[in-house]
Amino acid sequence: MNLSRQFLAAMLVATAFAGPAAAGTSALTKVGDLSESTRPHGVPLDYVVTPNGLFHPSCVVKVNDDERLAASGDVVRRDGSVASKASACTHPRYVARDGAVERIDPDAPAPTFDGWIASSNSNANVTPPAKKMVATFGVPSGPTTKSGQVLYYFPGLEDGTAVQTILQPVLAWNGFGDSRWTMTNWNCCKSGKTWHGSTIVVNTGDKIKGSMIGSNCANGVCSKWTLKSVDRTTGQSTTFLTESYGQAFDWYFGGAKEAYGVDRCSHYPANGSITFSNIHVYDLNGVETTPTTWNTFKSTSAPACNYGVSVTKNVTKITFNTSP
Repeated sequence: MNLSRQFLAAMLVATAFAGPAAAGTSALTKVGDLSESTRPHGVPLDYVVTPNGLFHPSCVVKVNDDERLAASGDVVRRDGSVASKASACTHPRYVARDGAVERIDPDAPAPTFDGWIASSNSNANVTPPAKKMVATFGVPSGPTTKSGQVLYYFPGLEDGTAVQTILQPVLAWNGFGDSRWTMTNWNCCKSGKTWHGSTIVVNTGDKIKGSMIGSNCANGVCSKWTLKSVDRTTGQSTTFLTESYGQAFDWYFGGAKEAYGVDRCSHYPANGSITFSNIHVYDLNGVETTPTTWNTFKSTSAPACNYGVSVTKNVTKITFNTSP
């Protein structure tokens, strides 16, 4: 299956971020925090790194645990008041295709994305719309070489027929310029913007459960979704409430690996793999629809680190070399 709608990755933007700050209160990593010699050409210095590309900071919206992202684009508090009014992003964003940075203007048609390093995915022409998806994964070792790279790992859901957004509970290394592992839930990229929930710090060896659960479902569409990431080792969790924009999430991603600023294999976790297990997907009737077989994808434009994707029904394991 052609992975033309996958959201992002593997561009050469690297090195030297600002010092650590507390996750959840710190700002996302900025292009200007990268060393001058490795900044992506043509990207403004105040742009920030996300699992969905490089965005102007005004186009990245945090949704607190007691708020939800409405279909209108408003961020709504529990009492119904509006915390953040909907608006379209008026700034371009930057994505990666075959290792090159591409500018996407706000009024441009939806681009195709093919920059992920490795993933498993269902056949959206066969798998029915999901009401629930869960997966567990262990936090890998930190990378041997730490030079400002940003790494992302996640399961996800998209509407394979009319891609507008992707739902993702995301494990990040250095996502906040902090050289550590964090978990944050994301929804991108309606109206050229990306939204995320609050962030928790996690540690190598912790067991993470990511879930995406729909409600108010009819005719293949669940209008409301709850994304939740739980660190089963520490008991911490973070929750993100969002609406679906009328999408039917029939394209499942059992596990994906994405990276920025990687130009050598030692930039990856030292243990050389991440395993997504206990992957289960259920349709609107509560019937399990986890694919018996998954499609797999491996990038040819990333550093040659002998990427591998091995799958069974409920497990996706992504492997890679870690030698320089």
